[in-house]
Amino acid sequence: MAPSSRTNKPNLLMPFIALSLCLLTLSGCQMIQGFGTTEDPMVVAVPVKPTATSTCEDPRPKICTMRYQPVCAVMETGRITTYSSACNACADIAVSGWRSEPCEEL
Repeated sequence: MAPSSRTNKPNLLMPFIALSLCLLTLSGCQMIQGFGTTEDPMVVAVPVKPTATSTCEDPRPKICTMRYQPVCAVMETGRITTYSSACNACADIAVSGWRSEPCEEL
């Protein structure tokens, strides 16, 4: 009989595919927000509109995070301008105070 071109080597591709599928499944679960937590993700705090103006304190910030929480900054000249955050507003020496809301559009 002629020798077969196929040999009885174990197929190493199947365990690799099975392991890859398991890892993909597990990593997909990690990407789902709130997966495995007992918190209710639908609870949202409603912000209260403050009317008071907060003052910028010294020393003024030199570095601010990129967090976007717009505020209405009051300049020393009385002009108002929207800044991306209270930190960014107070980093400007021309700002004397701020409110926790964007400035109204005119």
